[in-house]
Amino acid sequence: MGTRAVYVFKDGLEDHDRQYCVYSHWDNYPEGAADSLVNTLDKAWDLPRYEADEFAASFIAANKTNSGDFRLTHSPEDHGDLEYVYEIFQAKNGQMIVRAYGVDFWKDDKKRTEFFYGRMKDFVGKYGADDTKKNWDAKDNSPNKLLDTSNDPEYKEYVRLKNKFETV
Repeated sequence: MGTRAVYVFKDGLEDHDRQYCVYSHWDNYPEGAADSLVNTLDKAWDLPRYEADEFAASFIAANKTNSGDFRLTHSPEDHGDLEYVYEIFQAKNGQMIVRAYGVDFWKDDKKRTEFFYGRMKDFVGKYGADDTKKNWDAKDNSPNKLLDTSNDPEYKEYVRLKNKFETV
């Protein structure tokens, strides 16, 4: 049984910005999505260069293995049985951003529930398998490397202060 998703590659956040959609039939839970996005770096222009149409084409080229598993589509709304929608775009500072939604396709309203919104490197860091995280660092030529901060005292202090002053 497939875990279906549509990936929406955007040139920006505005409604009038162009977007390119790719349907994927298998393994689109967040761990699989992280792996597919990292695989894309093999075919795409080196980050931080990003153009939505080129990245979408690279996403298909890097991940397609069988007929029907990855293909172009018009929008997530064209599919009644999605479990995930992933939006990928570039922030003005050059960081790649992922906005991820779960979709309850059993309900009539097919409502999307956002479960992640942040940098692609953080998405890979949170959901990627160990090999996927290593691949991100090996393939990403931008300053977006994943850092092992588990034993970094400065990072721990940053997190402590951030949590102390974060609004509720």
